[in-house]
Amino acid sequence: MTKPAPNSGSVWLTARISAIPLAFLSLGLSLPGSARADATGAPQARSSSTPYVDRLIDDGKLEALTSVSDEKATNTKGNVRSLIVELGGSVISPKSSVAGIDTSALDHVQREVGISVSGRYQTDNFGLLGIDAQLRRGSNSGPFGNTSADSWSGSATFTSHNLPLGSGWLVDGALGTTSTPTIALVRQQTRFYLPASPILGGAAVFNAYRKIAPSQTSGEAKPSATFNLSVGEPGLLGGLRLSNFTGLSGLAISGGGQIDLSSQWSAGMQAIAVSNTVDPYAVILESASSSSSKARFSSQGALGTIAFATNGFKLQANAIWTHRSGPNTVFDPFGAVGTAGGGWMDASYRSGRTYQSGGLYYFGPGLSWGTSALINNTYGGYYRLSTSSQRWRWTLNLDAASSVNGGGASGVIANADVRRKLNFTTSVGANSTVRIANGRTSTQLLGYVEFPTRLGSARAEAGWSHDPFSNLYRIDFNQNWSLPAWMPSGSRLSTQASYQRMKQSSNSPYLLDGSSAQRSNSFGAAVSAGATPFSGINFDATIAYNSNGNSSATSVYGPVDSTAGALGILSSQQGQAFSATIVANVRLSSRWSLTASYTDTTSSLTSTYGLASIYSSPLGLTPAQAIAAQHSSYHLRAGYLTLRYSASAGRSRGILGLREYPVGGIGVLEGRVYLDANANHNREPSEKGIPGIVVILDGIQAVRTDPSGYYRFDAVSDGPHRVTVNADALPLPWIIEADDKRQTGAPYATSVNVGVRATTILDIAAEKE
Repeated sequence: MTKPAPNSGSVWLTARISAIPLAFLSLGLSLPGSARADATGAPQARSSSTPYVDRLIDDGKLEALTSVSDEKATNTKGNVRSLIVELGGSVISPKSSVAGIDTSALDHVQREVGISVSGRYQTDNFGLLGIDAQLRRGSNSGPFGNTSADSWSGSATFTSHNLPLGSGWLVDGALGTTSTPTIALVRQQTRFYLPASPILGGAAVFNAYRKIAPSQTSGEAKPSATFNLSVGEPGLLGGLRLSNFTGLSGLAISGGGQIDLSSQWSAGMQAIAVSNTVDPYAVILESASSSSSKARFSSQGALGTIAFATNGFKLQANAIWTHRSGPNTVFDPFGAVGTAGGGWMDASYRSGRTYQSGGLYYFGPGLSWGTSALINNTYGGYYRLSTSSQRWRWTLNLDAASSVNGGGASGVIANADVRRKLNFTTSVGANSTVRIANGRTSTQLLGYVEFPTRLGSARAEAGWSHDPFSNLYRIDFNQNWSLPAWMPSGSRLSTQASYQRMKQSSNSPYLLDGSSAQRSNSFGAAVSAGATPFSGINFDATIAYNSNGNSSATSVYGPVDSTAGALGILSSQQGQAFSATIVANVRLSSRWSLTASYTDTTSSLTSTYGLASIYSSPLGLTPAQAIAAQHSSYHLRAGYLTLRYSASAGRSRGILGLREYPVGGIGVLEGRVYLDANANHNREPSEKGIPGIVVILDGIQAVRTDPSGYYRFDAVSDGPHRVTVNADALPLPWIIEADDKRQTGAPYATSVNVGVRATTILDIAAEKE
């Protein structure tokens, strides 16, 4: 019997009596003395005389392991820490035309180079400390300024996360470029968004936790009460890939709180006040020379909420009030100055695989929050239903909305979707929508099938959309390709093709001025691919094109868009549209990487530079808004290059003792066990320490006193603890008893309270019996 040579790639098997028999059967081996089948399948008799022989898998001809990592072993010394440094450059070249808005101040080439640093360090008693700093040189001094002169700018934010205060309190703090915090009851809602305003100042969030109950199960602890406060100068975040804070002057103050009233009820409130600040929308959307960009306003807002939750059922009611004072600008998304209000109620219920939700809402005209506009001038309700089984999935969505002042869309929209899984690889489904808006009814129907092919997996779709003035027909085919094994690792390829035909009446209100086209055909194509040709190098690319030769805004009554695939990036565009993006990542080492990206996009419709229209309704655009959108065009070229360094080290430090609260800080417990000769329970310099005494913390951790009788527990959780001793090494006739149990023979036990970032001294006296 010969052992394999080192690094030969063979695997040496050594059988042990405790080995699992199934493992031997799977390798075609047998246990000594056990029955096994011969080539005919008949069992062979056991033979206790057959000696066991070690064997090699595949006669020792396995290939040697080829994946050898060049990564260094993780450094686990010290506290947890991390560092990320990015050095990069970006360039963006936009060209746009938006109906009713002067975009000349925005259509200039912007360049940016800079460095960002992000570091974290987990301290023993001051939480997770962090710093995020950026230094950039860009072609615009403001976030959307009209100057092309290069200028330097920078920002820094210092943070502390989970700083313990004791008694179950933690605080998160930020100083520098930060944002106004909001309570969790507001952040967790899906139908309404309360924006966080950027500020240059400070913010703090205080969280309180209840004591650990005996019946409490392990899991992430949630605060029972939270309070937040922030103060600073409001501003705008600009830049390309590196943020660039531009102050709007004035002062912003926000505060709020949330508390659990019981295990089922919780309530909260959030408020904000902004004083004498520049109108941010005037800065963004109007040229710097416009006098309206100097317009200032003040605003106040308050939101109250109460929530109930039990056994899968949730109910939350909210009310909001805002007030704005100051002049109205040329472009005024806030609406008229004055007071505005609103409220909404959301309910949901989950039972097994069925989930239902619904609500009612009212948002008056002119709602705002700090320096941001909110959804406003609408009221209505909604209902959602989703249920599924092993093969079926059903969803139903109902929305009814109306404009408060009659200036927006009003109506009802209903959508239903059903999906049936025929087997493990084939599914069919249908989606239907009916919309009644602005006195017109439109419908659309989409059917699809997902199935395997010899070339991979495919999805075929067919759709029809109708309104009083038009009919739209669309077919779409998506293919995810199975690529040959000889291609580079991680290779992927998917393609998509679509054909669209539209028939439109000549009296359609959605035709462009002077257009008489009633029939049009268009097609779309898209390719998405990726590969890892070499270890640590990967590429991803997406190209999409849509001819869309019609001259109407199809989004008014549809469109029937593909529910998946690369063409989705063009789903909101009208007219001829093209988009191409390529991204490359190179891993230079375990800590260094390089990323590059290039994007080229052309379309005939653009959202207002990424700013969602606050006037838009869930029912879509009005005819006037649709026509205005058709007079818009957008072309963008952009690229960036980033060199990234990242490193992490350390490990979490163990905590001694039992916690009273699920979170908290640590302290130190130390002292001496000594011979109290005069029995006054105060250690005198002449009284000797006792070596070898075992001091026990909460019955789970123990240390032994040194030759001077000294002991020490580091990293003890804050709060009360129980200390006992094992005095087997105590010389006779000395004994250790608790102060309140003298001459009883009861073992020593006492309680001590350890403070956060404090050293608690507990000396233990031994007296003569």
